[in-house]
Amino acid sequence: MNGWMSGILMLWNMGIVAGLMLGGMLVLRPVLLRLLTARQRTWLGMLGWYGTGMINVFGVLGWVHILPVTFRDLITPRTISRTVYQWPAYLPDVYRGTGEYAVALPGGKAVWVELTDGMLLAAVVVWLAGIAALSIWMWRRSRRLKALGRQGELLDPKDSGLKWLQEDRDTAVRLCRGLPTSFVYQGEEKIDGKRYDMIYLQAELPPQRRELVLRHEWNHLRMRHSWMKSWANIVLVSWWWNPILWVAYYYFCRDMELACDERTLQDLEMGEKRKQYAQTLVELASGKMLWGEPLAFGECGAVARVKAALAWHRQTWWIALGRWCVFALVFLFFVGGPSDIPFLPVEVVQAWQQAKVEVELPGGWRPEERWMSVERNGDVTLLAKDTQGVWHEMNYWCSAWDGRFYQTGGWETLSGTPDLTGFQQGLW
Repeated sequence: MNGWMSGILMLWNMGIVAGLMLGGMLVLRPVLLRLLTARQRTWLGMLGWYGTGMINVFGVLGWVHILPVTFRDLITPRTISRTVYQWPAYLPDVYRGTGEYAVALPGGKAVWVELTDGMLLAAVVVWLAGIAALSIWMWRRSRRLKALGRQGELLDPKDSGLKWLQEDRDTAVRLCRGLPTSFVYQGEEKIDGKRYDMIYLQAELPPQRRELVLRHEWNHLRMRHSWMKSWANIVLVSWWWNPILWVAYYYFCRDMELACDERTLQDLEMGEKRKQYAQTLVELASGKMLWGEPLAFGECGAVARVKAALAWHRQTWWIALGRWCVFALVFLFFVGGPSDIPFLPVEVVQAWQQAKVEVELPGGWRPEERWMSVERNGDVTLLAKDTQGVWHEMNYWCSAWDGRFYQTGGWETLSGTPDLTGFQQGLW
């Protein structure tokens, strides 16, 4: 039981990291709204959703440590000791049965809590029940939308009169009556042995509105937003207990819609069509959030989208360059982090006292003062001042694998008085 419980604690650590990373982006959001485009904010959001939902990606991005201080430096009190990817460990990464464990807070402060088998088992049951309930709810909503969409009439690309749609051989469109909103599914239907990305379009739309909505949904497919939202949805369901993820998911979906609006407005050449697009947003925006997979035209943040559409204009090259520089700086701030921090100092001290390590002393001298310091990577330094006033030093190492202490050398006589900063007296 202890082995799989340690794995569960690692997954919960991933959920905490995801919340902190995406929460940091939310704190910076008022600034990022001015400095980055919606598309750049979407990519930055994927750094949070994908970079924390895949432990190997998180680890690889951690190697890119260019800035003097990164966000990960600030939020990592210790790292998981059993993986090369150095995932932050707020909860203990190894469970050894009922006992007292240190919960690590950003900054390195420890809060000691009592963990029992029954307590953790109950938490796991609630966690899995929440995943199952949310998955079933979203699956049923998605199934109803798909069933409604498949009742629509398959549109011949030639009938659309849109050249850009006729050239896309992987996308099909259905005109559906009674749809609450137009939406898109990537790789949804198999027609004549080939799987198509599907756009389900409200049949009641007038021709001008239909073209604008169709272009918007097609841009979702071009920008791979369905894949992005699907992955974010998986992360959200997996760590549903983290409230920060729900807020971050809402704004992530809003940024995707704003990014798609920007792309659509860029494709439209005439100013009149851009005004019509803003008017279409006013008429069709429902303001309702679709928490499942589909991306719908009227979804999420209608007021913000209308304002952005009316204010949209093409960027000058120097503004675009400046925004890319800001994006690169923010990206580097959220990647790169510390490595090899398996312990809090108080954990090493507690382990030392529990292990009752017997320190062997040479026969030639006896200690008058005893000092000890511990490092976050498990290194232990012992200092002793003998009765003649001479100082001696010995080193141990605490293994993150088994919690045991291993001597890394014998006693060495020092030539002078050592610096006692960070040392504590009387711990051994």
